[in-house]
Amino acid sequence: MNASRTNTDFVPAVPDGVSAVRAGAANITLSLLAAVVVVAGSWGAALSFGDGPAPVSIGDEVEVREGSFRVDGATPEHMAPMQSGKFAASGMSMSAMGMDMAPEGHERLAVEVTLTGDEGESLSYSPEGFRVSGDGMGSVAPIRDQLEAGTLSGGSSVSGGMVFEVPEKAENLVLDFEGGRSVSLDVPPKAGGNAGSPHGH
Repeated sequence: MNASRTNTDFVPAVPDGVSAVRAGAANITLSLLAAVVVVAGSWGAALSFGDGPAPVSIGDEVEVREGSFRVDGATPEHMAPMQSGKFAASGMSMSAMGMDMAPEGHERLAVEVTLTGDEGESLSYSPEGFRVSGDGMGSVAPIRDQLEAGTLSGGSSVSGGMVFEVPEKAENLVLDFEGGRSVSLDVPPKAGGNAGSPHGH
């Protein structure tokens, strides 16, 4: 009578060629998975850094609903006295703006804007509709202004100034208003600071 045999007695030998094919297929699968991960990561990064059109520059006209606006200038507030003629021309009085010292770790930007209503339309606006944001900070409204809320129509325009308080370390600052394109506030660094690290680009 034959002795009972275990299942291991019947395991067939795998030819060397078959093993090589299996190993090659496994390597191809791993390579494809790695490629998918790299592509997905690059696509995600592109989405993260491309969430809309690039900001326009100071002086560019930005279309918004029922009109447009333009940033005429952005000046660190500590430099504003050196540009008193420019502020006076825009109707901005430094005493009216109530200039004082920013808290430690922050600085203030004086931003001048001009708004224009479209023909046959009415552009309603207020200083609170403007926001400054950037890398290293959230979105902030002006802390003071010389721009009364109102409505523009028939191609009429109004100019005024606002002051925003931002962290000194914030970079790539932009101004936004009513869903229009962002405006880059490319301004000089704070006096005595690192000249190689200005706000903006």
